[in-house]
Amino acid sequence: MASIQDIALKRWFMGKGSRIKSVTEEDRVEIAGNAITIVRVAFTTNRPPDLYATVEDESRIGGILDKAFSKARFTVPAKHGKFIFERTSGFPARISAEALDSIAPLDAEQSNSAYVSKRFFFKLYRRLLPGIHPEAEIMEHFGAIGYGGSPRLCGKCRYADASGILYTLGILENRCHVGTDAWAAFNKRMDERSAEALGKATAKMHRALKGLPGTPAQNPEVPFDKLEKLLRTFKSDNEQTQTLAVKLKAALPELKKLAKFPKGAGALLPQRIHGDFHLGQVLVSADSTADNKSPTFKILDFEGEPSRTLEYRRALRSPAVDIAGMLRSFQYAGAVSDQNSAACEHAFIEGYARTAHMDAAALENDCTPYILAKAVYEACYELEFRPDWFHIPARALLNFLYLRAL
Repeated sequence: MASIQDIALKRWFMGKGSRIKSVTEEDRVEIAGNAITIVRVAFTTNRPPDLYATVEDESRIGGILDKAFSKARFTVPAKHGKFIFERTSGFPARISAEALDSIAPLDAEQSNSAYVSKRFFFKLYRRLLPGIHPEAEIMEHFGAIGYGGSPRLCGKCRYADASGILYTLGILENRCHVGTDAWAAFNKRMDERSAEALGKATAKMHRALKGLPGTPAQNPEVPFDKLEKLLRTFKSDNEQTQTLAVKLKAALPELKKLAKFPKGAGALLPQRIHGDFHLGQVLVSADSTADNKSPTFKILDFEGEPSRTLEYRRALRSPAVDIAGMLRSFQYAGAVSDQNSAACEHAFIEGYARTAHMDAAALENDCTPYILAKAVYEACYELEFRPDWFHIPARALLNFLYLRAL
């Protein structure tokens, strides 16, 4: 079983800043000479305990998956509950013997864990939450309607505890071999044609998500109070960063006045959305600078923000949330690579509006408060975890006031 030290040092551990009281085994199953363990992490504070899934030998997870997805449905009893592996309609009819057995861990550790082979990609959701998981739900929906803008869902794994409560443990996808991630591509070159094509692809994604049920629509959240609290105690040895913090703190009252969302729904009705949309969630297939080649995209990671509840992640929200996320991602890429992202932002909006049969100016106007909200969220994140990047959202927020004054 994983130790306190093992859990606390993992990137996927959500209890950073909280002291761990205990790690106890909730359930365990052995498959193909390996084991999956469900552990409960309790804290010394009033914070509710977390459930996590751990694999005994990650280098041999392929044996588990090869055995578990060897037939349409594989159910294996554990000590208390059971593990359920199911193929979906996207599972290939013919696969080689080593297609699943050869899956190995990716080097990069994220909020979840990823494993790949030549044909498959398996994502293990480390922190387990009861209920319908948005990514499995969305990808199954995409498969049913024939949407091809994301990887194909091939299977899913769930855990049912002793009382029958279901948790999604992981999903199996076909592996995409389409080039590079869009973050790297736009850091290399701010290409307007690619940005316009990505806008079109985003509109098609939202069209595919329309009609998928979700939890009730929620009002947009802008964490001004959190930002104000962080700025009140923030200190930096960098004079420019400290100056930005002081200016931003003084500007908060005026910025709050700008956070006015469209009455009703504006041009974009609430629906299911991606929920955590940025350039790092997109793969781009072709070099857009090549003659007669238009880039195509695969959109990834429909789980939403991992720190949020499943109910929040499945809520009906304005597609402007995703659009704002991508526009801010262009600005981040521009800041990191020392390029002007304005033309790409405009091209993205134009591509989206044209595909969605909307007026580009009206769309941009409706998205503006969502862009502001995203920048406030980013400023909070950077102050907490990456103060060296704080200047990016801080300058964006101060620029809102500058543009208003023009």
